[in-house]
Amino acid sequence: MTLELYNQLNIDYTQCWHSLREASQCLHHTAYTMLGTSTRERYMVVNEKVITEKQSCPFFAPDRKERFAWGISRIYDNVRVADLDDIRQNLIYTFGRTAYYRIKREERVLTEREQREIREVFTDAGYDGSKIEFDRYEEQYPILMRIYKSA
Repeated sequence: MTLELYNQLNIDYTQCWHSLREASQCLHHTAYTMLGTSTRERYMVVNEKVITEKQSCPFFAPDRKERFAWGISRIYDNVRVADLDDIRQNLIYTFGRTAYYRIKREERVLTEREQREIREVFTDAGYDGSKIEFDRYEEQYPILMRIYKSA
């Protein structure tokens, strides 16, 4: 994580100093390691009493970027007219009408899981869902994309 990305985290983003076996893969721990280069006056930290070696950490968040997708303007390009309405209705059923149109207008981002759901709708309709391409992609930490994604 770069200092620029770290500074985009909300001031209340919980940071963790624990060195459990999964710490090197946790975004909360990575954020804590950035404190040495940060100029933040205050930060939130995980209560050490809730984390034990005996159970998996309840705060664990993978320290990896996700590939988010924006826009669905081209997903219907190779769909037969006879199938178009059914596929569109299935997507509206999957996401809800408001979210569907926000996705269409690129006002709402699609997570990797949601991209798979869209591809499954096409696969269920007899198309090759793996060939579905979205308008554009952006790799980002999920916590930083939440400002764009609201259903």
